[in-house]
Amino acid sequence: MNILTTETPLTMDSFPAWAAGLVSTLELRLIEQELGADYHQWLVEFEGTRLLLCYQHYLDCVWFSPLSEQDQPVADWLAGQWHG
Repeated sequence: MNILTTETPLTMDSFPAWAAGLVSTLELRLIEQELGADYHQWLVEFEGTRLLLCYQHYLDCVWFSPLSEQDQPVADWLAGQWHG
């Protein structure tokens, strides 16, 4: 898991705007959003690869989670392209 950096701490309320910026910057396609009591989980796609963009409030972190093990290199590459 590669933790994504942020310039300011995220909250449940600020995550959607921050994530929208990330989606735009990395040219991802947003497919679906899920909101839980203490998390956001967005299903995104990059060049045919589907990943989850995950935020956990109590862990105070954001990361990409590939839907299959073979897509881990894509998640790693995207995380490396993000500069917070």
